[in-house]
Amino acid sequence: MNRLFVSCAAAMGLAAACVPSVDKDAAEQTIRDIDARWVQAVAAGDADAIAEIYAEDAYMLLPNQLRVSGREGIRGVWEEMLSANMALTFTPNLIEIAVAGDLAYEVGTYNLAMDGPDGRTQDNGSYLVVWRNVEGEWKVAADISNTDQPLEE
Repeated sequence: MNRLFVSCAAAMGLAAACVPSVDKDAAEQTIRDIDARWVQAVAAGDADAIAEIYAEDAYMLLPNQLRVSGREGIRGVWEEMLSANMALTFTPNLIEIAVAGDLAYEVGTYNLAMDGPDGRTQDNGSYLVVWRNVEGEWKVAADISNTDQPLEE
C-alpha cells in the first residue's frame, strides 16, 4: 500500500511538472494590445491588417450570414464591410487564458455603424472571440457576434 501511494504521488508530481507555466496577465495584455490594433485597423480601413489577426483556418460567424472559413475569406468580408464606411468599436469585458496557455476566449460588447442600401445602419451587441496561440502569436480562431437588435418583421 505504501509503495502504491509513493508511486501515485510521484506520477502526479511528474504530471504537474508537464503543465507549462503561463503568465496569464501578460497573455491577456497581449490580446488587449491586439484588440487595440484591430480597432485602429478598422478606423484606417485596412482589411489586410485585420486579416492578419486571424489564424489561417479561422471562422467568422456574423448574424444572419453564412459562416466564413479561412483568413482569405475573412479578409473579403472585412473588405466588404469597410467599403460601406464602417465604424466599429468593441470592448472586452472578460479575457480568460487557458491553463496550458494555448487557448483563450474574450467576451465583450460592440458598437457598429455602416452605410447600407437604406441609409446608415447602427448596431450594438455582444461578441465572443476564441484565440489560439500559434507559434507564440495570439491569433483569432473564431469570431462570433450577436446583435442586441430585435429581428425585423
